[in-house]
Amino acid sequence: MTEENVAAIEEEIFQIRAKLAELRKKKLEYEEEAQKYYEKRESLHARIREIKEKNASTLERVAQLRNELAELRARLDEVTAKINEKRSQKEAIHSQQVAENAKGYTGQEIFRKIRDLEQRIETDILRPEEEKRIYDELRQLNKLLAEVQKREGVAEKLRELNNSVAPLYEEARNLREQIKRKKEEIQAARETIQSVKDLIMQLKPEADEYHNAYLEARKKAQMCEAEEILLTSRLVELQEFVKKRREFELRAREYMMKEKIKSKAMEKLSKGEKLSFEEMKLLFEDDSAWMSATGKSKS
Repeated sequence: MTEENVAAIEEEIFQIRAKLAELRKKKLEYEEEAQKYYEKRESLHARIREIKEKNASTLERVAQLRNELAELRARLDEVTAKINEKRSQKEAIHSQQVAENAKGYTGQEIFRKIRDLEQRIETDILRPEEEKRIYDELRQLNKLLAEVQKREGVAEKLRELNNSVAPLYEEARNLREQIKRKKEEIQAARETIQSVKDLIMQLKPEADEYHNAYLEARKKAQMCEAEEILLTSRLVELQEFVKKRREFELRAREYMMKEKIKSKAMEKLSKGEKLSFEEMKLLFEDDSAWMSATGKSKS
């Protein structure tokens, strides 16, 4: 191999070292970039987990509210059944009445009209003036009914029924209020849950974006590392070759130097000149050169 070839190899070694330095720098940049996106992704994931944990407590609260609502509805059904039972008893009493009042109404007819008006107040959404008119009519009908009942001898029984049903009406009203509040609380909790879901849906694409950027940067760093391994392998191969070549050249120069010294020593011997220690040593180490110079064997 010529010196030009060795120089070309050394130039390639120089280029590989420069390329390796560039690759290591780029790999470090990609690793730092990947770490940055990894931390951002993990930060968002931690925030999403925190939001989900808070949302879980809201879901538990909704389940609790639903159970409480079911209990209230069950109790309202019981109270309503008792109210209906009292109404049936009152209707049974009125069904026995046959007398008619001055306007031609029986006690049962007056009672049914009162019941219809009461149900309107309980179930319909009324304007204030309409509600006032109905209450006025109820007062007149109750007064009229009392007169009929008194004449028919059922006023006391009805009074007892009315007294016993009044607390049930109050309890039913309270239960309906509680049910209304529970429904409002459940609706508010549902809205909170939905807002949390919406927030998570907003954060997830951003987290996915950071994840994809992290994977891309990591892939680039791995590609740099793979190329670095290949170049390092090539560099070691070339350096080993140049090392062996230099060692060979060094041995060749040493050989040529020794041969030159031995040749000069033999020339000096032929002239009868005194040899140096190094010249003598080199001649003595070479059997053929020693025999040629002295005509004698070392033994």
